[in-house]
Amino acid sequence: MASEQDERIKQLFIMEAEEHLVTLENGLVDLKSTMSDSETINDMFRAAHSVKGGAAMLGMHSVKKVAHRLEDCFKIIREHPVDIDQTVESQFLKG
Repeated sequence: MASEQDERIKQLFIMEAEEHLVTLENGLVDLKSTMSDSETINDMFRAAHSVKGGAAMLGMHSVKKVAHRLEDCFKIIREHPVDIDQTVESQFLKG
């Protein structure tokens, strides 16, 4: 059974993750426009990175894995911008 402190840490992670997921969703909803805004891409990278770290700390391996993949995608996009069409945008939203 998790200790009271463990439960508080988990709840804090969930609250923070919700904020990070809003950042990710807002950027992904209109990815074509997001691509021209390096600050938003950086915000999305940091959001994925934060979720990855928190999930790893709590042993949430599947969440960590998905967040890590998103982080990798945003790193690539940040370093090598690409043209976004509806197919690419749909693939990100599925993730």
